[in-house]
Amino acid sequence: MKHHLMSHDYRSSMQRAAYAYLQRHEAQYLADSDLLFDNCVHHLAFALEVPTFLAQQLTHNAWTELQAAHRRERAARGVAVEALRTPGARVVHLIDTRTQHRYCVSARLLPQGLLTLSHSAPHHAS
Repeated sequence: MKHHLMSHDYRSSMQRAAYAYLQRHEAQYLADSDLLFDNCVHHLAFALEVPTFLAQQLTHNAWTELQAAHRRERAARGVAVEALRTPGARVVHLIDTRTQHRYCVSARLLPQGLLTLSHSAPHHAS
């Protein structure tokens, strides 16, 4: 059991290292994502001494995670959340940032992550 936990911690740590590498270097490889992937595998294998087969798996997992994060960011940019200024209000306005249409929605129907946008994201008029 202890060996399994150590193995999981190692994999998690190396996948976080791959994710960080991909994030740090993605702007350098805008036109060649295959090269970024290959260089990340190389970094894990040689700088961190991860076996190549495992470096490929971990880089793939980190790549998938990074692409999902980018999709979430793009989706969040299309919607703004405006909390009503009335104390105890249970309604928010969802704002389509492209058209500026507002939709009144019960706050309890929305995921908590979307509600936090009302506190952290600026409201842009396009």
